[in-house]
Amino acid sequence: MLDPDISTAGALHHLSRAADHPDVDEITRPRELSRRHFLQLVGMGMGAGLVAGPGTSLLDHVIPGHDPSAWAAGPVGPNDGILLVVGLFGGNDGLNTVVQVNDGHYYDQHGSLAIPRSQTQEINGSTGLHEDLTVFKRFWEADQLAIVEGVGHTDMEDFSHFSSMAKWMAGYSTPRTPDSGWVGRWLDDYLGGSKDLYAAAEIGRSLPLHMIGRSSAATVVPTGPPDFGVPRDWRAAADNSLFQTIRDVSTGTGGWHARVGGAQVDQLDVAATLNTLLRDEQEADAEIVSKLEVAARLINANLGFRVITAGFGDFDSHAGQPTQHGARMRELDAALQRFFGLLHPDWGNRVTVMTFSEFGRTSFGNDGQGTDHGSSAPQFVLGSKVRGGFYGQRPSLAGLRRWDRMPTHVSHADYFGSVLDGWMGGAGSSLPDYGSDLGLFRGGPDGSPSVPGQLFGEFVAMNPVRIFDSRDNTGGARHRIQPGETIKVQVTGANGVPANDVRAVAVNVTSIRPSETTFITGFPSGYARPFTATVNPTVGKIIPNMSIMGVGNDGTFSLYNEAGGVDVTVDMAGYFRKDTAAQMTPLTPARLLDTRNGTGFPQRRLRAGEKLQLKVTGVGGVPASGVQAVIINLTSIRPSQNGWITAYPNGGAKPFVASLSYRAGEIVPNMAFCAVGDGGIVTLEASHGDVHMTADVVGCFTAGGARVAPIPPARLLDTREGIGAAEARLGPGQEINLQVGGRGGVPATASAAVLNITGIRADAQTFLTVYPDGESRPLAASLNPQPGAINGNLVVAKLSSGGRARIYNDVGTIHLTADATGYFV
Repeated sequence: MLDPDISTAGALHHLSRAADHPDVDEITRPRELSRRHFLQLVGMGMGAGLVAGPGTSLLDHVIPGHDPSAWAAGPVGPNDGILLVVGLFGGNDGLNTVVQVNDGHYYDQHGSLAIPRSQTQEINGSTGLHEDLTVFKRFWEADQLAIVEGVGHTDMEDFSHFSSMAKWMAGYSTPRTPDSGWVGRWLDDYLGGSKDLYAAAEIGRSLPLHMIGRSSAATVVPTGPPDFGVPRDWRAAADNSLFQTIRDVSTGTGGWHARVGGAQVDQLDVAATLNTLLRDEQEADAEIVSKLEVAARLINANLGFRVITAGFGDFDSHAGQPTQHGARMRELDAALQRFFGLLHPDWGNRVTVMTFSEFGRTSFGNDGQGTDHGSSAPQFVLGSKVRGGFYGQRPSLAGLRRWDRMPTHVSHADYFGSVLDGWMGGAGSSLPDYGSDLGLFRGGPDGSPSVPGQLFGEFVAMNPVRIFDSRDNTGGARHRIQPGETIKVQVTGANGVPANDVRAVAVNVTSIRPSETTFITGFPSGYARPFTATVNPTVGKIIPNMSIMGVGNDGTFSLYNEAGGVDVTVDMAGYFRKDTAAQMTPLTPARLLDTRNGTGFPQRRLRAGEKLQLKVTGVGGVPASGVQAVIINLTSIRPSQNGWITAYPNGGAKPFVASLSYRAGEIVPNMAFCAVGDGGIVTLEASHGDVHMTADVVGCFTAGGARVAPIPPARLLDTREGIGAAEARLGPGQEINLQVGGRGGVPATASAAVLNITGIRADAQTFLTVYPDGESRPLAASLNPQPGAINGNLVVAKLSSGGRARIYNDVGTIHLTADATGYFV
């Protein structure tokens, strides 16, 4: 049993694994031919002046023509954020870091330890930063510093270093035995459990708990110069010789041996080159200064690291705090000065820094000019995309007694989750106690704004409702949308949608008889408009398209019209949040309805006003029970008149919405999110004429499914420009094997992606089928392009384990685009 008074160093020792620990052989064992081992051996490997920049790696600068198989994860992706986590071990005195300059309770209780107002860097009338935190003040003035107040764990009975560190490192807000850390579990999701690739590094000599997952772990990078590559002892020389032998002997075989051997020799050459470029005086720096210098060089080299962590101390100031705490503040500031001084400008918008400490200090000073273990404390998040300001709640000092601790207002799970969701693409299962996003970021790392918080939302299915109609003042804009005009559509606080905590909506956007061919772009209000198309209206026609739309901070999303005048309607089928509701299970498309051959309905055309009751549970891979909603691709086939299809839950009132708008004589598809009614049935009703129909199910919402993360629209495919596939029209019977995972903000571990697929000027009537790579192509249509037209449709694309989806074209030739708007994990 551990001593409850264990020291900071002792706690760190028990919560870390040394490089030679027998349980981490796959990370550090010598002679292992793995990327992870070599990065550790090479150490930081990045000398002054050597920067790779986004899109390239260090080896491109040092060894032209090197074998890129050396870096299995590749350089950091264009939409990936990088996170630097700085641990303030021992328990930082938050009251003397973010000083309550107008609170008499602070000066009474902290006594001689309290910092006079005149000796702080005031940032408003009630707050001053510690006078030595000049980097923090600079980011505050740039509106790029978030101060999160009242952060801590809720177990008020146990404030030993070990227990508190374990809670912080594990990322649990409720008491439980930690078996992994919050970054490590994020790596499990991000890496898909792979042990060959990694994206995180701890700068130091051992691996702390927060960097160890259940199936993944970070690597350890020392602060000293690399001692591998220039043989310094017999082991290094033997390894060097071994790899050169493997390369030379295997070159003629052309097999993996030659590639592995060549890759390792490349890495050894890099280490030898960089050995002469490192600063000999580095070891004389303060611990954290050296560590953050290494962090900056790792990022500059673009080796693929997504998370870098470093910690220092001791902040455990039971006595002599004025000297001890002041020294730590100066070291922290010097480290950040060094970090940002060395970080290449190309990475300026890609890096966020955050702090954590296992607890704060008591508000009352003790007799030894120190403080004791406390509870909550402020934490910092800073970077060019951080939304500067105060978050959480400042704990009140009123009424506290000598041994009382300040109240906690923000759990560390919510603190970590807000950073992972807002900057790293999602928290997922890494934070089971995560409950509330703080909204710390104003934009994404790729330079385009991000959906606020980018929370993993869960879908709340609704009876469809019309929330906007430019023809009749529904939604407040009674006029045709003009060229270059952007209008807002209110989502929250109306039609049964909560006023808060809505991250995205499933909406059917329909363009009605535009005066010119144009495109409409939907995006979360308050964010820059992306270069993507939600709907592609055609002169004189009515064209629908389903979309998952991110919601801005004001509870609205925006619609931009490029050219001409056009009427628009918006029908909402549900919204995404993180509480209650169901989660999505992606399915390989399966046909549930085809009125032409009697599948799901008699073999005849559906007549206006007739209710088609489509059974959707227990068929096509949809479970027989526990299904709250389905995602189906509806297609109208050569109706006799113009009209629309309304899809709604069986037993519910028919709403005045259009799930699909059809045109006489044409084939029109549209995705629909449909709540499941009595008996597992969805009702379909046509408004005018008679029409053949098909329905393909592509997903369903159940308690055990995946969760969705809306992302800013990103173009993954454009055959006109060679994006994602060859610069050529897709021919008859041909397929595109599109890489989705790991691109455009979609993580490599996504199980499905939300894609807006657009067919551009097909030369024949055709259909497209989107399905997972590696599976048999199903009998289903994802899009039915018309000759000479531009047609789009939302597709929920189930992905292969490698993150790929195939797009099949039946006849003729066609250009295609695909824009990602969300993903499921």
